Amino acid sequence: MIFIDLCVVMVSFLIVFLLRRHIRGLYPLTVYFALLPLLLVFWGVLLKYFNIYDFVRTKRMSEIFFAIWITAILEVIILGSYFFLIGVYNVNLFLILTLIIAGLISLEKIALKYLFNHLYKEGVYFRNILVVGSGKRSQDFLKLIHKNTEWRIKVVGLVDEEEMVGSEIENTKVIGSFNDIEKILEEMVVDEVIFILPRKWLNSLEEYIKICENVGVKVSIAVDLFSSSISKPRIVEIYGAPFLSMDTTPHNVWHLFIKRVIDFVAALVLLIFSIPIFIICAIAIKLTSPGPIIFSQKRLGLNGRTFTLYKFRTMIVGADKMLSEVRSLSETSGPVFHSRNDPRVTSIGRFLRMTSLDELPQLINVLLGDMSLIGPRPPLPEEAEEYERWQRRRLSLRPGIVCTWQVTKRFEPDFQEWVQMDLDYIDNWSLGRDFKILFKVLPAILKGWRYWRSKKG
Repeated sequence: MIFIDLCVVMVSFLIVFLLRRHIRGLYPLTVYFALLPLLLVFWGVLLKYFNIYDFVRTKRMSEIFFAIWITAILEVIILGSYFFLIGVYNVNLFLILTLIIAGLISLEKIALKYLFNHLYKEGVYFRNILVVGSGKRSQDFLKLIHKNTEWRIKVVGLVDEEEMVGSEIENTKVIGSFNDIEKILEEMVVDEVIFILPRKWLNSLEEYIKICENVGVKVSIAVDLFSSSISKPRIVEIYGAPFLSMDTTPHNVWHLFIKRVIDFVAALVLLIFSIPIFIICAIAIKLTSPGPIIFSQKRLGLNGRTFTLYKFRTMIVGADKMLSEVRSLSETSGPVFHSRNDPRVTSIGRFLRMTSLDELPQLINVLLGDMSLIGPRPPLPEEAEEYERWQRRRLSLRPGIVCTWQVTKRFEPDFQEWVQMDLDYIDNWSLGRDFKILFKVLPAILKGWRYWRSKKG
């Protein structure tokens, strides 16, 4: 279906091409034709990233629309930034093109969804599966299938232990035992066999797979064989050999690659636009407090890697050596020092912290790959030494300039809650979640402004 989407992109381009005579201030036609291959690659890659090509079975329309319009927003941000950098400032046609592409692809998906729904009602478009398994895991899977009718999956039956034959589990009849698999495949139309077996049956699994292979039926095996409340199991291939991998962090290479591309492009653009702010902050720091403009400090990044973090200096020179003297002022438990009345902070430093402008130099860390725009805040090495074992998991994702608790509970200094929010972010990370956090940054800064103003008063 990616071919259909790419055709829609080209049709959209043709529509805008025909409309171009009504729009003023355009560039030569060659500029826009050079854009077409870039658009095809951009939309193809991002829609593949959002996995909407499996939408007929597993995606709701709300998820599809979200993917399409997030792609449109990313196109405006990334390609718009590229145009700015190469000196193309009139982007009227580009914005119109983006809206038309997103609108037509949305209409295309609605039409396809309607078509497949009609075919499914006519009994044309569905997939027959045989579930082989016993216990709670197979019951949970059957519940999932029955709940999501839009997946167009029909369970022809359940294979369980001998004493269960003839009974019903989750409105699905047990049509045979494990020894009946070959007979069932010969007598029934089965497109796929899904094995959800307890570990005691694993020794027999190879025999069952051979039976399915001999008749050319696809086999899927549940990989959550080992109980884990955090790790996400997946099958990976290492030099041609399959391995069961247990990941506690986002593992999709494409997803993380796109996050990195967005980080780099956004950090570069923000750095360029922030040059006047950098100059003003530098002058203000130099005029109000002796010492360097930039404060650098060793922090821990991905999986405990050490890197140098950059900030505008907000404290007096030598403040780090005075930590033991002010430790009693900390308003939070745990290894982190947090005080709203830290005497080491300079007057301009309070303003920079209030507006979060002191974090701007960390855009350099993002460009260098040490940090991301969004992620858990990087700790000091001595803080991490005091972590409990479960708290160290917040180092399993690249640290960020902005994190969840900064935009929600920045002035509620509960370290345990901070860590829990970081771990929740790691366990449920998505590109959409990053955007939601970014949209909360400005309100959080305004809240910080009001907070510090009230303290000053």
